[in-house]
Amino acid sequence: MAFRTWAKLVGTAFGAAALVGAGQLGLAYGLGVLTFSRVVEVTDRDVWTAQLAWVSWFAMTAAAAGGLAGRAHLTSRSGAGSRLIGGIAAGLGAATTVPLTMHPARSAEIAGVNAVFVIGACAVLGASAGIFAAWAALGRNAARWNLVTVGAAVWLLALVSVAPSLRSGEQLPTVRLGVLDAGFVPDDLVERGSLFTMPALALICGLLVGLAARRHQMSTVAVALAGLPGPALLALAYLIAGPGSGRLQELPYWAATTAVGAGVLGSVLAAVLSRGPATDRPRPAARPTSERPPLPQRDAQPESAIAQAATRSGAPLPGAGAAQAITGRAAVPARASVAARAAVAAQRPDEELRPSDTGVITMPPFNGFSPPQNPQR
Repeated sequence: MAFRTWAKLVGTAFGAAALVGAGQLGLAYGLGVLTFSRVVEVTDRDVWTAQLAWVSWFAMTAAAAGGLAGRAHLTSRSGAGSRLIGGIAAGLGAATTVPLTMHPARSAEIAGVNAVFVIGACAVLGASAGIFAAWAALGRNAARWNLVTVGAAVWLLALVSVAPSLRSGEQLPTVRLGVLDAGFVPDDLVERGSLFTMPALALICGLLVGLAARRHQMSTVAVALAGLPGPALLALAYLIAGPGSGRLQELPYWAATTAVGAGVLGSVLAAVLSRGPATDRPRPAARPTSERPPLPQRDAQPESAIAQAATRSGAPLPGAGAAQAITGRAAVPARASVAARAAVAAQRPDEELRPSDTGVITMPPFNGFSPPQNPQR
């Protein structure tokens, strides 16, 4: 890749990751998803753990967004090394979330925990894991679709959860990553739903993205793995934050790890579903893409000897009609003479055949002791 292309790729990935990370943190602070000003007791440690999962998720999705933006600057000759450089640049851009989370965490009072150090470490780990998410987004279309689909679904759940608390006088709820914590939902249903929401979400997204990948005639392996990237980020976010100390965080922790298998299951179902009965209609030619360039074609040469012989007009050779009747093909100039002669020879009796017609030349026997005799006609 040229230096200018490298600069565009690195700059776009870094800038997009930094912008998306800062934008998500600003939206989370404004909606009350992240609140570091509260005092958390030892018995309520799961509230702090839930916010650590959000911080890790924001860093990883910011890096993935950098990979999505940098995809436009990759050429057809770009390999794995170019995608890795773009992923590293996106991870560095996502690392801008570290100071944006450490500074507000100074006002947090967590019993027995250095809040600034812990939240900074979670942001760093999330940005590091986001390098691989950006690398996948730079390489595969199915990975990009799944990351966007799962990310949009997670934000939709968060917006629905905080919507009732936007009214004045309402207390801000504890919103967990990938869980519907809306106030209008009964508590027992929220507790049960926290164990099944993320697996169901991953299964649906994996199935939809897998069907889209199969419709674009991707390979079977690419279709089967189309449901992996998004749920993998959810699982990594909960692994970085930890399982917590109670059921409030323990249930979604195990649900996130289960969502990885559910997402892959959905894409595998899309890969093995029946494609319908075969038809006699010809399949349309595959469109050329960056991974499948068009086949080279030879330019027409109207001045060549073969083209001139094919287009030369003249009287038909004798026997051309018989040759066409025997062979069932239209006589072409390159084969007309041979086919015509063979057809004419086939109509002659055996005693009138010439050696040139049969290809068999008979020679008189050689006798060196007797004078040669003229063969009778």
